[in-house]
Amino acid sequence: MGKHFSLRSLSFYGGAIVFVVALFSVVTAYGEANLKAAQKIDGRYQISAQDLPGCLKSEQLLLLVQQSGIYLTGALLASDTVDTLEKRATERPSLSGKWENQQLTLHGDASYLPKCKGDINVQGTIAEQSLNGKLSLSSAPGDIPFSAKREATQPKNPQGH
Repeated sequence: MGKHFSLRSLSFYGGAIVFVVALFSVVTAYGEANLKAAQKIDGRYQISAQDLPGCLKSEQLLLLVQQSGIYLTGALLASDTVDTLEKRATERPSLSGKWENQQLTLHGDASYLPKCKGDINVQGTIAEQSLNGKLSLSSAPGDIPFSAKREATQPKNPQGH
């Protein structure tokens, strides 16, 4: 039994434990001081029908945004199709992008806008509950400025049997 508890092995294991605790403390202090989670911006943004071009003319649009850290997915839907397409658009988003330096960028195809063809690019900034930015369609010339309000999230009701 005396061989199992030699001073040499006890000092080795003690030193290893102290090293791991010190390393953990340093990494934790660095993370708390320098690493911050991305602002939560996911949700539904209602875009009003003002000066929208061609295929979007006089339509209310809804921008669905899903977030995982800085990575975003989403879909742009016409308001009259939200009830039928929202679940599918959430499961298979047509837009992808990032949230970096307080800038939102999304790009993808117009698959959920039945009157439009081509690609969509959305760029903007979010302040409080509103999104201000530019929308561009490959089928329409120029950028379209827009502003959108984030809809209040409704709590999901538990479903009974």
